[in-house]
Amino acid sequence: MNTNTYKVVTRQASGTLERVLRLVRHRGFEVNYCFAQGSDATNHVEKNMEIILQLSSERSADNLYHQLHKLVDVIEVRHYNAASIRSSLSHE
Repeated sequence: MNTNTYKVVTRQASGTLERVLRLVRHRGFEVNYCFAQGSDATNHVEKNMEIILQLSSERSADNLYHQLHKLVDVIEVRHYNAASIRSSLSHE
């Protein structure tokens, strides 16, 4: 099984976290870790939410990455696989 980590930045709207998690489940990924935190809006800037997901699956992580981008409230998606995390840690 492959393990991948995603950072998803979304608009903070009703049901956004549920839509992200439903998409993950429907694409055949298992959630190992999930952390979601909203940001406060200042100066009339829209509120955002940052979601960190660590997922396991035999399926392609690229497909999930592209599907997450298609969700209405998603602003940004970053994908970190185990190899890229290890290589960035070894360069520190």
